[in-house]
Amino acid sequence: MSKSVSHIAQAFSALSLFAWILLSPRIGATETFRFTAQELEHQQANWTPQDVEIHRGQNGEEGFLFVLDNPTARTHAFEAPGVLEQIVAENRELITRPLRVTVAPGETVEVHVRFVKVEKNPEPPCAEGAACYRFYCPLHRGDNDPGGTIRVIH
Repeated sequence: MSKSVSHIAQAFSALSLFAWILLSPRIGATETFRFTAQELEHQQANWTPQDVEIHRGQNGEEGFLFVLDNPTARTHAFEAPGVLEQIVAENRELITRPLRVTVAPGETVEVHVRFVKVEKNPEPPCAEGAACYRFYCPLHRGDNDPGGTIRVIH
């Protein structure tokens, strides 16, 4: 391999690494929260823990990582209105969309999320300086899924 081809290959590798670092979610600086699907009596289901408190630092822009475990025999979904999922598309573009993730039996899914700023406290009621977001399994909501609450302290 000639020197010029070698330098071009090294430059391309460095540029690719730089682009990956810029476009990939920052896992090292991301706080992780784990949720587990759980089967209840009478075909009911929920995600645990049901109450999660997140303390958003001075710079809450780094986002958070949700790890969704489904050790059950049924497919579950995790939905949280006001919470946004961040993914890197095939073209390496960062896409933000409402969080609703389907988790197959025995599967674990990692999701990078951000929270929409809330102008006023939605349901459920939340303390001053905090924003609350409900989460639940929309597939089993008819099963009286009690859902849960994510409280983000600013």
